Amino acid sequence: MSATKEKWNYTSGTRVWVGKYKNSQNSLHWHSDCELVFVERGALDIACRGINYRLSDGMAMFIDSDSLHHIHAVDPESVLVTIVFDRSIINGFAEKTELCSPVLRSDYGIDTVYASLFRELTEKRHLYSFAASADVYRLMHDIFRTELSTDKKPSDKADAKLKSLFNEIQKNYNGYTLNDAAAFMNMNASYLSRFFAQKTGVHFTRYVNCVKIEKAVELLSGDHTVTEVADLCGFGTIRNFNRMFKLLTGYSPSDLPDGYSFIAPLSNDTESYANPTLVGCELLESSDLPFARS
Repeated sequence: MSATKEKWNYTSGTRVWVGKYKNSQNSLHWHSDCELVFVERGALDIACRGINYRLSDGMAMFIDSDSLHHIHAVDPESVLVTIVFDRSIINGFAEKTELCSPVLRSDYGIDTVYASLFRELTEKRHLYSFAASADVYRLMHDIFRTELSTDKKPSDKADAKLKSLFNEIQKNYNGYTLNDAAAFMNMNASYLSRFFAQKTGVHFTRYVNCVKIEKAVELLSGDHTVTEVADLCGFGTIRNFNRMFKLLTGYSPSDLPDGYSFIAPLSNDTESYANPTLVGCELLESSDLPFARS
């Protein structure tokens, strides 16, 4: 569950990947590639750089490179069209700019471009990789030319350190505290708390609890008792563990279904928990195998 960098696997010689997801669900992550998404059917909540957006039929979003984001389908029948590409394709006109808002004012015919890209990348006709890059270039040029844009901010060292913090939490989740994180980030604890929430869209404690529950789900599939798991994951008391487990998964530890996969509900709403009927993101089609975590 820890926020993770993803590296996309492109077919040799190409810089573009396309695919369709049903019931798209993922945890907080980022990648150096750009991602353009279009809601073909249904509705999804997409958090990008700490801001939550609700997208429905016909809406589109551009997720720029290195942006922390996660996607949660509102209903299991939703279908999300995804185009991922190397940012170098558009750097000629967009290297020093970014869109004022990731949510686009028009769909820009993304579904038609997707269909063209899918044909090029799967049929692999002569010069297909150049054709795919050209399709992406034309589409994104239209978007940047039409949408309001602003000067792109220089890379922030604090943002880079935050991504290292995710690894620290993943390794030391059992007893990791806000003060530990503040020391790692060389920040005041109260400032880090605000910074973390602003960048991720979730409070620090909520995030750490999601990491703990992910580990708990993994341990419960083995030979450990519920009491042992609660202790190993640093919950202190079995009562606290049971409460948080039910809050974040929708199940009690003893009722967890076989093969359950935890998708963290990255929200600050302490009264909401994951809807287990939404677990089960399905890749309907793609131009290649998608990504590898790094």
